[in-house]
Amino acid sequence: MGRTVPSYRLALNQELGSWAEFRRGLSPEDREYFDEIATMARQHADASSLAARPIMSENVFMSVLVSLLKRVRELEKKEAISQQDARTVAGISSSEK
Repeated sequence: MGRTVPSYRLALNQELGSWAEFRRGLSPEDREYFDEIATMARQHADASSLAARPIMSENVFMSVLVSLLKRVRELEKKEAISQQDARTVAGISSSEK
């Protein structure tokens, strides 16, 4: 017997494909962002298939939110390190005077 429900990855590709006209209407720069969002959704396909949410976009949105928050946290860590480095350099410069 065949599957009655398509796999999540297949359904995701169909969902993203349904946005083709929207993507086509975007500027080239915004198309790159759109494609990046699609990649974020694909990166969490395993977790989304386990969630088995009936509305595909919920999985897509949650996947994108997880990816974006991860990027925010990475940037916050880099910023904290940069600030610490700046304070260290400033401390060295102050003590050399």
